[in-house]
Amino acid sequence: MAAYPSYPILLSSSHDPESGIDDDFSQSGQQHARVFHSQQYHIFTLVHFLTLAQWTSLLATYAAGKRDTYTLTYDVESPQLTYSVKFIEPPVRVQNVGADKYFVRCVLRGTQD
Repeated sequence: MAAYPSYPILLSSSHDPESGIDDDFSQSGQQHARVFHSQQYHIFTLVHFLTLAQWTSLLATYAAGKRDTYTLTYDVESPQLTYSVKFIEPPVRVQNVGADKYFVRCVLRGTQD
């Protein structure tokens, strides 16, 4: 399993656990719950500040393995935890700062190792 590129993760990034449960209510008012996963899944919205070369490298990583599983070390937590993640969507440039520097957003989904 390849490692997700080790670019700095900015503070505007987020890490949200999925509930993995779908609740439904019958006409009589009785609740029915459906559990989708045996493990806790997480959605990562990572924001990076990258140079043009780093942005090109990230796009190449995505193009080479759109559905591959990557190991992500998420730095916000202590001790650092690793997750097995996949891309949900292609990386996106959200802002062009100039001088070949960009803010980039990547959305990943995965489980804790």
